[in-house]
Amino acid sequence: MTGWLSKDQAAAKRAEHRNAAHPGMIPAVEAFESNAKPIARDPATLRMWAAIAAVCLLAWIIQTMR
Repeated sequence: MTGWLSKDQAAAKRAEHRNAAHPGMIPAVEAFESNAKPIARDPATLRMWAAIAAVCLLAWIIQTMR
């Protein structure tokens, strides 16, 4: 498993795998499937963003009171 990669790095990794595991074969079509959850369906992510927004709002309120 790899961490987050740029598009160029991901393309290079795919090409590296294709050449090592399937030498000589040329893909007709490549389909990319992401295993990432949409943010709206991930309650933990929504809670994290809500907490960040609350902290930012609180900091803004404190700053405007001075």
